[in-house]
Amino acid sequence: MIKKLFKIKPYKKGSQPLINKSLKFNTNENPYHPEIKIIKNIIKEIKFLGNKLKFYPEDSSELIRFQISKYYNIKKKKIFVGNGSDDVLSNIFLTFFKNKKILYLIDITYSFYESFIKLYKINYKIIKLNKNFSVNLKFIKNDKNNIIINNPNAPTGKLIKYLKLKIISKKNKSLIVIDETYIDFNFLSLIKRLNKIKNIIINQTFSKSRSLAGIRVGFAISGCYKLIKRMNISKNCLNSYPVNILSQISIKNIFINNNYFKKIKKKIIKNKNFLIKELKNLNFITIKSYTNFIFTTNKKININKLIKFLNNKNIFIRKFEIPKIENYLRITVGKIKETTLMVKLIKKFIIKKL
Repeated sequence: MIKKLFKIKPYKKGSQPLINKSLKFNTNENPYHPEIKIIKNIIKEIKFLGNKLKFYPEDSSELIRFQISKYYNIKKKKIFVGNGSDDVLSNIFLTFFKNKKILYLIDITYSFYESFIKLYKINYKIIKLNKNFSVNLKFIKNDKNNIIINNPNAPTGKLIKYLKLKIISKKNKSLIVIDETYIDFNFLSLIKRLNKIKNIIINQTFSKSRSLAGIRVGFAISGCYKLIKRMNISKNCLNSYPVNILSQISIKNIFINNNYFKKIKKKIIKNKNFLIKELKNLNFITIKSYTNFIFTTNKKININKLIKFLNNKNIFIRKFEIPKIENYLRITVGKIKETTLMVKLIKKFIIKKL
């Protein structure tokens, strides 16, 4: 058993350079910090909690669930909170997919899914993609197997629109999990349509659009509270207190000013359009992105050499050693100043190689 465990390939995350002056375009973090007023409110509240730190945190993350409930107008009993979206996904895989049913998985998707599949010994089938990386619906058969869909997709940035998801839900009578880690950059979450698609769990996070990757809070919502109840049973068999007091306070405060939240999203979308335009001038072909990153390629240059060149300049972008996408780069959208510097260095690399 131990030998088999060591054979499992763990999820390979983007490089986490220790150099403070590094520019990270490889982990899809938000380049903008939360509103200063919110940070001050969090610090102020923490000052009064010194005595409470010796106690365990509230086990059902009541503060967070209340805010999510209010924001999305959905009952608290239909909300599950975990230690980041990866913790929530791990719970979903363990609770619902570790059985005799087959899990349908999109060909190119979030690579952590494969780690969960191997760890929990889940049977799965691949849903093939079209040449443009869109989902080929004919590979989803009318059966009772489970499906997980990363929407928008990581790493491609592609989006499956509601109509297609509705077709998928009709074809499949079992559980459908929609991983909406990046949905806030597109404003098209299915949460408000949960009553129309009953056999669904939606997974989201505060790490990306809300600029709180360091807080480690993710959540799941389902129109069927019984599914959330089962997730809570699994949670309490593994870790009764996954979300600490400081994280709960932070999330409670983050909902105070949604205007700032919307402002930051607009900035990122504007910066993304700038990056796509600049790379197009350098002969990069970029897939239309509904996220805070882009997926791009340039057949005229050596991608590995470009990455090495940028790394030497303390700039980090990401690629995946996966067939079909080994020549693509995934680049997080940063601030304009940082992005401009990266583009200048890419241009310098290309000129040098000509």
